[in-house]
Amino acid sequence: MSYALDISDEATEDLSVLIESLPRSQRADAIEAVEQEFQRLSTNPLPKARLYFGRPAHEFVFKTEGITQHWGATYRISEDETCLVVTHVYKVRHSI
Repeated sequence: MSYALDISDEATEDLSVLIESLPRSQRADAIEAVEQEFQRLSTNPLPKARLYFGRPAHEFVFKTEGITQHWGATYRISEDETCLVVTHVYKVRHSI
């Protein structure tokens, strides 16, 4: 089942901060990759779900100018089950 995509104000702020943390030359590629990933997530969210701070989360990888980015998003399904609401966007930290 495909859901309409809704991005919360908090997620929009999170995404803005992450995009602005990248060099200008990488921002357009990052925006495109995130848009594609959110559309993919809204098409089939539940099999991909992990928990992050008690919310379902989806982590994804994309490249900007050959640099691998690891980001994630928490989300919920609306009460009327028509929308996938992205609640936060974050950079995934990997331990070494």
